[in-house]
Amino acid sequence: MTSGRYKRHAAATADGGWRRFCFDLLADDQADAGLGHRLVSGLILLGIVACALAIVLVTVPGLDARSGFWLDRVREATDILFTVEYLLRIWIAPDYIHAGRVGATSMRRRYMTSFLGVIDLLVILPFWINLVVPFPRDLFLTLEMFTLFKLARYLPGLGLVAGVLRRELSALGAALMTVGVLLVIASCIMYVLENEAQPEVFGSIPQALWWGIVTVGSVGYGDMIPVTPLGKLFNGFVIVLGVATFAIPAGLLASGFAEEFKRREFMVTWRAVASLPLFSQLDASSIAEIASLLKPQVVPAGAVIVRKGDRAEAMFFIMAGEVEVEILPEPVVLGAGQHFGEIALLNRTDRTATVSAVSACRLLALEVADFQRLLQVHPTIREHIASLAEQRTAQRKTAEGDLPPAV
Repeated sequence: MTSGRYKRHAAATADGGWRRFCFDLLADDQADAGLGHRLVSGLILLGIVACALAIVLVTVPGLDARSGFWLDRVREATDILFTVEYLLRIWIAPDYIHAGRVGATSMRRRYMTSFLGVIDLLVILPFWINLVVPFPRDLFLTLEMFTLFKLARYLPGLGLVAGVLRRELSALGAALMTVGVLLVIASCIMYVLENEAQPEVFGSIPQALWWGIVTVGSVGYGDMIPVTPLGKLFNGFVIVLGVATFAIPAGLLASGFAEEFKRREFMVTWRAVASLPLFSQLDASSIAEIASLLKPQVVPAGAVIVRKGDRAEAMFFIMAGEVEVEILPEPVVLGAGQHFGEIALLNRTDRTATVSAVSACRLLALEVADFQRLLQVHPTIREHIASLAEQRTAQRKTAEGDLPPAV
């Protein structure tokens, strides 16, 4: 499954069983991943590294036969591990949240045709095909090195590269086409300028193309140097032009990375907001509007999130982890899906209790100005928050009076 897109489908896994057990071990992006999931992920990562290292070491000249034998066994073991993983991922695909609407067969097909599913298949295909139709050894080792692409599941940056290239493909194609046209024209001009002076070096336009490639792509390798004054002048012009020309696709990729990162961050926030009970009844556009106002925060265990007596500047939604509200007669623990901090904002008072993270938490913060604007635009949410605040206030009155020991 592509990273971050699916969660476990509760109806599909309610009956337990081996498939649920395997799902818990392998499923991507589990907020509450257990020790087994972390161990399996670590084993797969170790297999990826071991396979790549074995491929590199087996090509070392002078390697003795015994070492080569064991390196081949390491590669075979990792290929079998990845095959088992691939088959299990196909098996557990129906346990993802879309299965309730799409169906088991469609979910399995969706995984197999996804980016990571295709990568998982391409990694193991060379091993099994080689058993039937042996490849040349160097080609086989090269194909085996594609195992490194499996890191895309664990390193979001690799998936980000694929997303950027997909989104910017047309613009990059136009930029590279421009570079190609300029390269051919520059090579033709250099051929005309240098052919008579260096017929053995610039004897044809295809030969001059090599000069054009290394000059536009860098500053030249030194194996083809113009000697005529016009040739040297034109060579300097092409070097400057090459730097400027390659800045275009570089700029496209840089802006593409920034946009893709913002888009993915927004989608994560959107899904998080949609999962909150307070906003679950809103339409997609309203959720998108609210998601743009929320700011994600990661709080380590034991950290103080808000302190009693501080100025109230935001309310918080808990996405993962637990927090403890220090009130009398005993502290209250809030978990994922709940929120805190709204009472002080509604009453425009300072914090009346300290809130600390019981475990590592992922929070979404809604600052006071955005909070007020949200309540104005969405009266239903205002009524719901006010109702919850009244309930909390009534439940948490202190012996001193009506001051709510809430945040």
